[in-house]
Amino acid sequence: MKSRPPALVARAAVPVQVLVAVLCFCCSSRSVSSLSSSSSSPQYDSYLFRRFVFAPNGVSVRPQKFYECADSEPNGGRTFSLRNVEGTGDCMFQAAALATATSMGLGGNNALLRIIAAETRSVVAQVLGGESGGNLYIEGKRLVPARKLLLSASRDLGLEPEEYLRQLRLPGSEGGLYGGGPELTVLSNVLRRPISIYEIHDDEISRAADPGTELPLKCRVERVGVFGDLFKDPCLSIPDSAILSGLQPGAYSWHLHILIVDASSKEKHACVLLPDFCDDP
Repeated sequence: MKSRPPALVARAAVPVQVLVAVLCFCCSSRSVSSLSSSSSSPQYDSYLFRRFVFAPNGVSVRPQKFYECADSEPNGGRTFSLRNVEGTGDCMFQAAALATATSMGLGGNNALLRIIAAETRSVVAQVLGGESGGNLYIEGKRLVPARKLLLSASRDLGLEPEEYLRQLRLPGSEGGLYGGGPELTVLSNVLRRPISIYEIHDDEISRAADPGTELPLKCRVERVGVFGDLFKDPCLSIPDSAILSGLQPGAYSWHLHILIVDASSKEKHACVLLPDFCDDP
């Protein structure tokens, strides 16, 4: 199996075209899938995510909350809860599926997410390999032909486009390609929704470097890019929308939020950030 080499996403403001070129997830069941059912105190691990404590349903209980804010507003910004997904090579596809399902007020167990992830792979491959061509939206006024995105993605891996599509359709457990920037570009267009990508803030990682440091209840994250920022929530134009009232935390958010973490020196993993309120553009 060929997979994208692990790549670090640059901090701060990152143009989406850069994310498309370098963002990748290298996930394995060995490293992260068992974390979703952990409920005991974790042993120290230099990788912060591997110390997280999860309830049986995959929701992080320590840290319990994740927040995004500017350095000038340490107590402001939006807050999230986090839910983990399996790390079997499909984490990005499962994270996108779970975020979408939750945005409609629905849940998603592991078996269901596996099915949706497989279907999602087929949809993405169909769009990238479509004979009719057409453009995909990236950001601002920037468009990219679907065929050009496929050629670029396959060239990066040293694969022919047809082989890239074949491996993309396979589940991660069977040697399928891991999802990355090209796939997120397609998904944001198919769903007509923005997908924000986050990382754990450097300050949190630095504080956790001491083995004696207890995991905080709140963890700071930073957004490093957005796919499909053109796609706005139609409910934002409705005064006092019942859907955007915060009736159910994590639900009805048009905007999808995915956290990328380092699971090891060679592996990245995708989780879902569920906003406490969804009245943000």
